[in-house]
Amino acid sequence: MPELSLWRVIKICRLCDSSVSPAKRRGADDQKLSLFAFLFVTRLTRLVAWFNRKNVTILCYHSVTEQQEAKLDDPHQLHLHIDYFLSHLDYLQRHHQLISLAEFVRARRENIKLPDGAAILTFDDGMRNFFTVVAPILLKRKIPATAFIVTGENFTREVSDRSSSWRPEDDDSYLSWSEVRQLAEVGLEFGSHSCTHITLTDIPPAQAQAELETSLNTLNSHLGPRSFALSYPHGKTSEAVSQLSQSLGYSCAVTTLLGPNDSDSDLFALRRTVIAAHDNLPTFAARLSGLTSWYTRLAGPRVDSTNDLDPSPLSHEPLVVEGMHFTDNL
Repeated sequence: MPELSLWRVIKICRLCDSSVSPAKRRGADDQKLSLFAFLFVTRLTRLVAWFNRKNVTILCYHSVTEQQEAKLDDPHQLHLHIDYFLSHLDYLQRHHQLISLAEFVRARRENIKLPDGAAILTFDDGMRNFFTVVAPILLKRKIPATAFIVTGENFTREVSDRSSSWRPEDDDSYLSWSEVRQLAEVGLEFGSHSCTHITLTDIPPAQAQAELETSLNTLNSHLGPRSFALSYPHGKTSEAVSQLSQSLGYSCAVTTLLGPNDSDSDLFALRRTVIAAHDNLPTFAARLSGLTSWYTRLAGPRVDSTNDLDPSPLSHEPLVVEGMHFTDNL
């Protein structure tokens, strides 16, 4: 592993700036991997996590697959292999306290102290592999999680005639209501990801209200009256949209703005840490610790800290790992 002086770390961070050309950014990938590996094996990632221990990190996954080969049609790098996912869970259960999103909201509203190192799992889009891959693992480990589903009829249908075992098509299809109800009955939480996954900030207020209100009513109809959280489509919100979601009765709402949350965080603009397809253990640990969030804040507004079409490399862009394997022996 190459020596990583302070000057070299600063140079790597500069190469991660979104204003740097894509060619130079790609050239920095190996250096970023070395940086994350260095921080991991020297336990500096754990030190950063200790400084952030009072904050709550909400992780954002999308799809977990058993497909051995990387998907070619995955431009946003959202399909994570199950082996990486299992390594993430091992690390989380060893070093963090996993709580549900509902527990976090209740603690905020009732001024209940949360454990240090609290982390929350969320899954956007309601892919069917949440039923065939993710849920069995979470239930076996007794890990809470919230899945945000797109409730429109073109996304979530009433029933599915597919097997409960994973199939490749599960990575490109959605949960059915029968599967959602089955998982809700055993304790997994569900929330809204709107009706049609349209960016709420790009449409008229009346249409945004219809998206959110209809989705909430649909959830109540299928799962019974209860508190439901919202995940803004594409992670984007505005003050008006956040106020609307609160007024309609959602319990909280999450964005893809990078960073942890504290006692002062707006419950209707909660930050999350998006996990990408090639996040090996050192990369995941760096994201989880808050390291990438620190850099984003220090770098200033030039770095795009949302999970957009051209996200900041250090905050969301996947880091391709070839031939590098790590275990959590720290």
